[in-house]
Amino acid sequence: MDHRYVALLSLITAFPLAHGQSYCSPTFANGCFNWNNQAIMLGDINWTPDGSACTVSDYTAQSTYIGAGISTPMTVTNGVWCGCAVWVDLDQSMTFEESENLYYSYVGGAPSYTYNFSITVPPGTPTGDYRMRVIGAWGSDGFSSTNMNGYGPCGQFEYGNFQDFTLNVDGSTGIWSIDPGVEHGLVITPNPVVDQMTVLASDGMMLQHIQVIDLEGRIVHEQPMEMIGGTARMNLHGLPAGAYTLCGTSRDRVRTGRFVKE
Repeated sequence: MDHRYVALLSLITAFPLAHGQSYCSPTFANGCFNWNNQAIMLGDINWTPDGSACTVSDYTAQSTYIGAGISTPMTVTNGVWCGCAVWVDLDQSMTFEESENLYYSYVGGAPSYTYNFSITVPPGTPTGDYRMRVIGAWGSDGFSSTNMNGYGPCGQFEYGNFQDFTLNVDGSTGIWSIDPGVEHGLVITPNPVVDQMTVLASDGMMLQHIQVIDLEGRIVHEQPMEMIGGTARMNLHGLPAGAYTLCGTSRDRVRTGRFVKE
């Protein structure tokens, strides 16, 4: 055999082609049955099983936009005594590191339990598409190494399942230019504001929670919202002067706006 081909074959064997790389997957030794994710909601992602919850995990065709640095509400309902863990491949390395876990918890119940929480993609995350993994594991929070029933984004679990989705991250959040009026679905008046302002969603969404985020991506004020005539009122007395992002949420939707505090 030509020695040139021997050398080439050795290189291919030692260094697999990059395009052949794929994400590892957790395993569930005893299947999922009633121990599985049953519903996942985050922005435009509204997932429920289609009869193949135990065998299909790649739902990356389903995606939603999320702003870097913005705490975004998420809901996961799963089966009998299951925990919940969420990872995002923030460095796009096709692996999920421990630092890329954005949420984990084990409370559980029967016949199901609903986890209501928020995830935050770190400020400064570049604009792009990122893989998100949601694990529902029986008797485990999915993350802590002390769990006897399995842990980790590619761990070995007793029962459960997982789903992967796509996050379309807007990395410009928190450093947008400031314009008054309607911004990304919110109407903010007056803008600029001194102390009192009113907020409403231009599409009629009933706001349930509001966060004020500074230019560094830090949450500097938040409160539950009581809508009166479709409008939420806020008192920002004591907030330092500057430019801010406003994030209004309902159960599974997010609207954002920008304003100046004088």
